[in-house]
Amino acid sequence: MSRYRQPLEEGLSLAVYDGEDPIFTHRGHWLHPLFALEEFLKTYEGPRDLLSVHDSAAGKAAAVLQRRLGVRRAHIDLVSDPAVEYYRGNGIEVSWEKKIEKLACQTENLLKKIDDEDEIYRILKRRANLVRGVRVEVTEIGFSYPNSEPLFENLSFSLPEGGRLIIQGDNGMGKTTLINLLLGRLVPTSGTIGIDGRKPGELPPRTIGYIKQQQTQEQFPVSAREVVAMAVDPNLSRERQAWEIDTALRRTASAHLGSRNFFSLSGGERQRVSLARTLCQKARLLLLDEPTSFLDAKSRTTLVGLLHSLTLAEMPTIIIVTHDKELEEELGWEILRLGGDHE
Repeated sequence: MSRYRQPLEEGLSLAVYDGEDPIFTHRGHWLHPLFALEEFLKTYEGPRDLLSVHDSAAGKAAAVLQRRLGVRRAHIDLVSDPAVEYYRGNGIEVSWEKKIEKLACQTENLLKKIDDEDEIYRILKRRANLVRGVRVEVTEIGFSYPNSEPLFENLSFSLPEGGRLIIQGDNGMGKTTLINLLLGRLVPTSGTIGIDGRKPGELPPRTIGYIKQQQTQEQFPVSAREVVAMAVDPNLSRERQAWEIDTALRRTASAHLGSRNFFSLSGGERQRVSLARTLCQKARLLLLDEPTSFLDAKSRTTLVGLLHSLTLAEMPTIIIVTHDKELEEELGWEILRLGGDHE
């Protein structure tokens, strides 16, 4: 009998092997052992040619996570029919001690009709409280500048932790004004804004990461790396700060730009560096103002890919304001349109 199919040691809920060699164990419950395995594999440098798991119980949720982690073989003490179907449909060798129609678990019911693996992953991370983002509640706000007609009235929307929203509207509809209201730079003339249960001006420092439209007329002698470094927690050791900067630049494909003057970069390059800065900041709410302005096709594709990666890794709450209607199809996020009845 293969080692991964042998009974779990007392108290263990998950044992992981590469082939016959044990590499990871966990005593937690529900999906927490698999999320812990995900973190372990981020720094694990050993072989992973034949990842095999022995799990105490697995429904569809566990099966999805295991496939994302590269598991090739799974032995489950108690497995559900949806999990077996998923394992087999994705080429994972599965065996079990006992099989039932479904686990007595709310998550199993929630995922029954969802096939998008990325959406399943986001749901599971939110249910496991592994989301960086904050809740945003905008309730019937209105705003007008002095001696001007209201830009908008009775505007409402809400986002859960890690939620994603595109706010669209033509020029003059108040998109940038809305960003400034969320930043706390302006105060609504009516209604309320709550971010993590607080008013925007009462948030802890570093909560919001703001990436404004990339203008080209500014010039300062500052490198791309220095721009990213400004967002790093100064309480970290120098070694840790350097690691945070290097990691952020690498994740945004900006490492080769580190020594260049930030303001000499193209629009797409500056967007990537700005995203690296928010990674170092560990912002819980990202606000992007017209992020595709001045981008060529390649830079646009890179930006969309980076945003998608963020929504699966750290999962900050992200709000984009734009008049770029193509972005709606590229991202596939919820849309709020400014103007008219805000639908």
